[in-house]
Amino acid sequence: MIISDKRHPLRNLGKLPDAKNGSVGDGVVGNLDTIKIMTKMAREGSRHPLVRRLATNILHHANIPSHSYREEARAIGNFVQKNVRYVKDIAGCETIHSPDMMIRQMADVGYFAADCDDMSLLIASMLLSIGMVPRFRAVRFKNTSGSYNHIYVVVYESNITDTMNPGPVQRLVLDAIVKDRPIGFEIPHASSDEFEL
Repeated sequence: MIISDKRHPLRNLGKLPDAKNGSVGDGVVGNLDTIKIMTKMAREGSRHPLVRRLATNILHHANIPSHSYREEARAIGNFVQKNVRYVKDIAGCETIHSPDMMIRQMADVGYFAADCDDMSLLIASMLLSIGMVPRFRAVRFKNTSGSYNHIYVVVYESNITDTMNPGPVQRLVLDAIVKDRPIGFEIPHASSDEFEL
């Protein structure tokens, strides 16, 4: 195993499960099909013990205080940003990897290669597993209608440090394909839509 640091979040995850598959249409219909599949997979993935274990390991190793929800989301986004390499899908084929399969690969070889929908699915699953309510944000770079070009996760959470005095609700962008900017950076776009999980 490549992960030699005994304190690394990918260590000691237990038995590793199988992957899942799905197929989609073309254009906007295909985009919406993909988002529907991702939503279902995120909900299912969030209940997988491996997903929750990695999420809580990340929070523990990042030393995030309890009830610091925005920082919890940021830590999970940072982990995916650092450990998942952006690689396009096979030409003409939409591939969606299950969260547990991505985690298994990271645990086996130390990284995973995926596109924006896979990274978003992994982030959303981990956030759901720790009680957050993420959304998928699909964007178009040049047009205000037609097919989406990119997808990432956003959360609207208050950073509660005192349970009696919650902080203001803030939107946090978790776009893990952007490797040269911190989590929270949002790529400029022409239009977007958000999808509840």
